[in-house]
Amino acid sequence: MKPDIRHLIGAVSGERLRGHVVALEGLRHGWENFPALEERASYVEETLKSFGYQVESEPVPFRTRTYRNIIATIEGVIPGLPWLLVGAHYDSPLGSPGADDNASGVAVLLEVARILSEWRPAKTIQFVAFTLEERQSYDATILRGSREFVRRASEAGRRYDVALILECVGYTDRSKRSQILPRLITIPVPETADFLAVIAARRSKPAMERFHRAAAEYVPELPVVPYAVPFNGYLIPQSRCSDHSSFWDAGYPALMLTDTAMFRNPNYHTLRDTSDTLDYGFMADVNRAVIAAVISFDQVPVADPLPAGYPAKLALCKPGTIL
Repeated sequence: MKPDIRHLIGAVSGERLRGHVVALEGLRHGWENFPALEERASYVEETLKSFGYQVESEPVPFRTRTYRNIIATIEGVIPGLPWLLVGAHYDSPLGSPGADDNASGVAVLLEVARILSEWRPAKTIQFVAFTLEERQSYDATILRGSREFVRRASEAGRRYDVALILECVGYTDRSKRSQILPRLITIPVPETADFLAVIAARRSKPAMERFHRAAAEYVPELPVVPYAVPFNGYLIPQSRCSDHSSFWDAGYPALMLTDTAMFRNPNYHTLRDTSDTLDYGFMADVNRAVIAAVISFDQVPVADPLPAGYPAKLALCKPGTIL
């Protein structure tokens, strides 16, 4: 059954978000700060377990160490449907405490997981904290954690309706002309840096539009700017610099939800990226939009062909009913 979205988004706590960011921030670069990164992995793991989730560690080998993606799962009540995913990376850039990049994204992931923990969705939902998103010492490769996750998902034949990737979602600046843009972006964009950008590839454009509708209906106070990049983002390289592009490259629909990072935040990838620079009211609105979108993506029209194992009592609903 579709839950009461307005009731759920009313449970979002800015103070909980702040608490998660404070717990996660600090030097935690994968290669240079491995013990600290492991502490954050354990924090995410134990927090998700406290919500009652099945939680697993997926190994991600790199050089002489094994890192891990942290995965929590809600089993859907209808077998055979494509899954949904909410993800964010928990490592930080070299030399930065990484509050916006990307403790903010992980904090929102954890708060979404908390609020949805009692819900029984139609589709299986995964909450995934990815490791090794950032560039590592002596190696130019990025996105190692999400690429390993996507490789295994693809080999297992797993299908996803959408992966919602939270990447830097905590910084705003409401002064005029505080927002800059990468070259080749020609759509109208607010001059004040207080909107959420939703970035899609062509395959992900329907998901982008659905996210935008859900946010506009349930969180109208949050400005949202959707943008679909051509050619999987290769013309705008900055549009590919997070874990969503691992999903794009494997043919999965995915969205990057972002405050636009280096195009807004002067603290990006520096020692100044700390918890006291973030806007927790904005983060709470992003949190509400993600909850509304996840529930929207979970809706299943009964008029569609019924997957194997579809419960008989649900099949008696009138055609077009939304569960």
